[in-house]
Amino acid sequence: MNVIVHERDNEHLSREARAMGIVVWDVIQNGELVGIFPSQDEANAYRQALEEAQPQG
Repeated sequence: MNVIVHERDNEHLSREARAMGIVVWDVIQNGELVGIFPSQDEANAYRQALEEAQPQG
């Protein structure tokens, strides 16, 4: 399973969000958006939970 955390780019934020300086973090699993978080810490915690829930083997 491939899980990636990255900051959402400005093209995917509203003008209002950009004006307020809002930063949003996306969690992508196998090419699909599975979570949107207001902080990198929360996004990384979710990524870690997904990776730990993954069946081993």
